[in-house]
Amino acid sequence: MSRTTMKNAPSIRWRLMGLVFACVLPASLLAVLLIYHDYQLSYKTFIDSAMATARANATEVDKEFALIESSLVAFSTSPDFDQKNLQRLDAQARKLVAREHILNVVLEDATGQQLLNTYRPYGDALPQEADSPSLGFMRANDTTFISSIFSGPVTGRRMVAVGIPCKTIAGKWVALTATLSLERFSDMLQDQHYPKHWISSILDRGGRIVARSADIDRLVGVQAAPSVLEQIRKSREGAFEAQTLDGKPILAVTTRAPRSGWTVAIGIPLDQLKADMRRKVWSLILVTIALMGLGLSFAWKIGTTIRRAMHGLIAPAMALGANQAVKPASYGVREADEVGEALVKAATMLQNAQHLATHDVLTGLANRAMFNAFLERQLAAAQRGQAQLSVLYLDLDKFKPINDTHGHAVGDKLLIEASARLTSQLRKSDLAARLGGDEFAVVVAGGAAESAIVADKLGRLLEQPYHIDGIELCSAASIGIASYPQSGTTIESVLAAADMAMYQAKAARKSAGSRSVAAEATSSLDAGRTSKV
Repeated sequence: MSRTTMKNAPSIRWRLMGLVFACVLPASLLAVLLIYHDYQLSYKTFIDSAMATARANATEVDKEFALIESSLVAFSTSPDFDQKNLQRLDAQARKLVAREHILNVVLEDATGQQLLNTYRPYGDALPQEADSPSLGFMRANDTTFISSIFSGPVTGRRMVAVGIPCKTIAGKWVALTATLSLERFSDMLQDQHYPKHWISSILDRGGRIVARSADIDRLVGVQAAPSVLEQIRKSREGAFEAQTLDGKPILAVTTRAPRSGWTVAIGIPLDQLKADMRRKVWSLILVTIALMGLGLSFAWKIGTTIRRAMHGLIAPAMALGANQAVKPASYGVREADEVGEALVKAATMLQNAQHLATHDVLTGLANRAMFNAFLERQLAAAQRGQAQLSVLYLDLDKFKPINDTHGHAVGDKLLIEASARLTSQLRKSDLAARLGGDEFAVVVAGGAAESAIVADKLGRLLEQPYHIDGIELCSAASIGIASYPQSGTTIESVLAAADMAMYQAKAARKSAGSRSVAAEATSSLDAGRTSKV
């Protein structure tokens, strides 16, 4: 893969961000649908709640009229009706007015002549209103009448009336009417404790405002807005968008009281309503965005941790490639730690494999391949620096009889001990190798003089007795020496010269006959020295 392609490939961190987006996006779309559904549901719930409030208020309006009606019915059963005692009836009517908080009670006959009116002192002349709509309705239907808003002919005040027909005074038809102040209905609205921005109104059958939660002094008796009137004439109850008399857009909820025919209307300013709805929607949107942002920040943090762990693996991977030691480390991510541990194991395995490939398994010395490579590098360095180096070729005498007599295990231990003695006399710049069997070679930095000293030390040390498994064994060494550039300038020529010198030394030892170990070692060493090539 090219470096450009690697740079253009998305990182783990961005892939995690994409994963979060892939997970959060469907949830966000679902949240949007839920928010929209919640908006619709909240809107409907709000309308249902406002409608329930309007219905309760309409019921209160009818209950108020029913209370006055029942009081009038009870009053009409007084015995004084049959006794034609209007003065006593007037006194009883005044008690009823005080008890029920009524403006006044009027008793009138079929011609519209008032017989008593608690608003006037008893005995005062009272008016006659033959064409009274309420009187006409009660005469025609013989049932209770509930008026719309009107101005009283005696008091001049705006009021409403509840009237019942009676046939009690000398068998003649009369009507008993109680008038109520509009404040009675305003107090009813105030007791409801509507939300501050709601506008509630009570409308009579003609659509005129009887009571209102705001601006009652200015708007009492005024017709409701045309759009509201049109809707309440079409339907007994409903919810619709309209405008107030001041031209403000509202959501209007209206319901008509079944008994009185009056209407309770609740207006909620659309700007306030939509502001509340928008506030709720935005709250949900902001919560969704916050959750998405939180998820992305966590993904970014996790991605950074993984990225750091992946970058941390670069150094041990490069060290492994350079055949260097890889140290154990923690990267903060379990998988990265496992890869790091695997790199440590791989480095150890590689070093072991390389060691096995370049070292003798038994003695731990360099093998032939490593020896040749080292010698080739040293020869090249010597050629560049015009220096000298020497190769010592060693062969252990009497090794085969020892190996055959005492077994391979003893022979192996002798080789190991000989290798240890060999390396003990070498410098760091020198290299010892086992070429095979009982043959060894040493690369010595320096010319013939230095190599002769090293060969002398090795010869003396290797001829010392070996104590293995309680057995004393003797095995000296035949050593051949070849120097660069006197013996050759290539690896092949130098090795061949050293090998030939070693065989010459071994032949010299044999021609010397049977001698002591030291003499043989010296003879072999002498032969090696006289056999320099």
